[in-house]
Amino acid sequence: MAKNFRKIFIEIIKYALALVIAVALLWYVYKDFNLTSLLAHFRDINYNWLGLSIIIMIASHYIRAYRWNMMFEPLGYQLKTSRTFVAVMVGYFANNLVPRLGEVTRCGLLKKNDDVPLTSAFGTVVAERVLDLIILLIITAFTFFLEFDKLHSFVLDNFGDRIPYPNAMYRWIVFTGLIGAALLIVTYLLLKINKEHIKRNALFIKIRKISKELLDGFLSIRKIKKQTAFWSLTILIWFMYYAMLIAVFLAFPSTTNLSFAAGLTVLVMSGFGMSAPVQGGIGVFHILVSSVLVLYGVSPEAGKMFALVAHSTQFLTVMVVGGICFIISFFMTNRPSYARQG
Repeated sequence: MAKNFRKIFIEIIKYALALVIAVALLWYVYKDFNLTSLLAHFRDINYNWLGLSIIIMIASHYIRAYRWNMMFEPLGYQLKTSRTFVAVMVGYFANNLVPRLGEVTRCGLLKKNDDVPLTSAFGTVVAERVLDLIILLIITAFTFFLEFDKLHSFVLDNFGDRIPYPNAMYRWIVFTGLIGAALLIVTYLLLKINKEHIKRNALFIKIRKISKELLDGFLSIRKIKKQTAFWSLTILIWFMYYAMLIAVFLAFPSTTNLSFAAGLTVLVMSGFGMSAPVQGGIGVFHILVSSVLVLYGVSPEAGKMFALVAHSTQFLTVMVVGGICFIISFFMTNRPSYARQG
């Protein structure tokens, strides 16, 4: 019991520290803002565009839930989008409270309500996250090509002193690669020597079963029958993220006339900001987005205001819609008929 208590205590400390860092970053960005200036900016906002950004965001989450269903079909499960949408929103709701809790939470809801094994569901979530990362990196590379001068200056100005020299980086890459290769060889030899004994081990059998379910979930994308629809929806989801930011652009006089490339740059920075290991990307999102807007002629104050409103709109919408879905999840009955094992 003492061991469990210590583990829980460490987790609480870890997440509390993440929240403290997020709040500290937020304070650092907005410490010079005064209430009068803040209210003046709020009066200039076109709330019709802001409302549209909220509608687009909720629609993108619903499409993501529909696409998630497609990943379960090769595993033999037919799920209702309304139910997976509840799981997705509760997952985002959980992520705003505790970083990375949402992935486990939404898989747990599918297990509770639709009898989908946790390991299979988590495998699909990992595949989804890897896919999102790849797309974000592709958009980043494309944006960096379009806006090389601006982004090159931004990276050097903000992170130049933290980038190691090429020779030092090369040595670290070689050293890490050699250590990794040595560990893989030693592990392979140990497994080969003890192969027969390991095969009969109960723990190994259980781990192999769990690993297979995780791998099946991860590889489910390859087995989707409607590949064109799946990839079209993937592109649509990211286009809607972009459209959501453009709607917020149009809500502010200072960002109304920004270019297509500026929207891509903000999309990239917001993507990395939301990926930070703090609750809801708080602080990191605001620093990255407000800093990069300055490159496009937006004043530092207006950039910070844009970041505040763009993030708050997403955060509060997730908390409201996700909170409602969390309540709904308590009243959802278990429907294994929607999850037929193939």
